Amino acid sequence: MNKLAENLSRFRLITFDITDTLLRFRTAPAVQYAKVASEFGYPNVDQTNIAANFPRHFRQMVEKFPIFGYHHPGEIGGWKDWWQQLVIRVFEASNANIPSSDLKKIANYLVVSYGTSECWRRCSSAEHLVGDIKQLNKVVGVITNSDPRIRDVVKSLELPEFDFVLCSYDIGVQKPHRDIFQAALKLADQSIVAEECLHIGNTPHLDYLGAHEAGWSSVLITNNSDNWREFSAKIDATKVFPTLRQFHEALKNKSLNL
Repeated sequence: MNKLAENLSRFRLITFDITDTLLRFRTAPAVQYAKVASEFGYPNVDQTNIAANFPRHFRQMVEKFPIFGYHHPGEIGGWKDWWQQLVIRVFEASNANIPSSDLKKIANYLVVSYGTSECWRRCSSAEHLVGDIKQLNKVVGVITNSDPRIRDVVKSLELPEFDFVLCSYDIGVQKPHRDIFQAALKLADQSIVAEECLHIGNTPHLDYLGAHEAGWSSVLITNNSDNWREFSAKIDATKVFPTLRQFHEALKNKSLNL
């Protein structure tokens, strides 16, 4: 038995996070927003202002209408409307001076483009790692705090086919809540139990600890020690890898205690 098969032998279900685990943005959102505004005839949008305003308005939308408005159908007309409102707020706060009719067009274009390979690229080793795991006849899925566009993104970037892609918007629950991991179990196979599951992600609280608290094993992918320092008492440093490629290489060449 090769090392990769040996390291994963006790797992029947292996899931991945998406953003900054398997995929990442081609360019920073602020750069993409300013680029699209320029294409619509507004070349003077300051991407520095966009970069400063995006996080603040994103947090406000998340706090007021979590899970892309899933629980607020009377105020938010679905995840597309949630994102369109956010884009418009960011441009308005950035003093872009774009008429509302064009702002709506820009927002709609951005919402659509973030569901394609125009805005995303694969992380190094992503397709090879997923492919190697699938060859072991494991159930391989995705658990992501995102809207359904991510399924189209995964297809457009030609990752190996997953057995399922579970988005928080599908069920109105997001990581780190135990219920989203239990929902993944149901999608995978009724006979699989938590002790036979491994989740791989880049966020200490949402991915590593969320999975761990649901009874799963978990691996953290991050090259920033500050990213998990406050959780260090709860995270096994031997299960932290700087990049997906390094995790893949370790799986193939070392005996890991996952």
